[in-house]
Amino acid sequence: EMLVGDGTTMGKVVVEIELVNADDEALQRRSRRTSGEVRRASFPAIVDTGSTILVVPEDLIKELGLTVRRYVVSRYADGRAERRAVYGPATLNVMGRSCSVDVLSVNAGRPALLGQIPLEYLDLLVDSKRQQLVPNPESPDMPIVEMPSVI
Repeated sequence: EMLVGDGTTMGKVVVEIELVNADDEALQRRSRRTSGEVRRASFPAIVDTGSTILVVPEDLIKELGLTVRRYVVSRYADGRAERRAVYGPATLNVMGRSCSVDVLSVNAGRPALLGQIPLEYLDLLVDSKRQQLVPNPESPDMPIVEMPSVI
């Protein structure tokens, strides 16, 4: 078991993710970069529903060539607060599903954490009994996007 951001414990669920530099992808679409020039990295991430966004070690962020978008203050379960850079744009690929994400940096050597916002966007759920990430049973083939009824 591990301590998650909200102070609760859960079985450790780890999933392989791929992170891609979205600026490189945009250049490729405009024929200014080949697929071999699109920076990407695959690595394991701990599914942490107590975290908000995707958290990635700084060395991987630099390897991908992502740029700083803003700074935020991160609050930890033990009460500490720390100013951290948020990088992007990036494309996150998990279990055949994809979304655009910003990436919060942590020190090199720390684990990557897959937080609640990308999980919701990808419509993936934690199956704590089997300790794995699964597609929402209501949308096994494609994520469901909730729309307000006024549209």
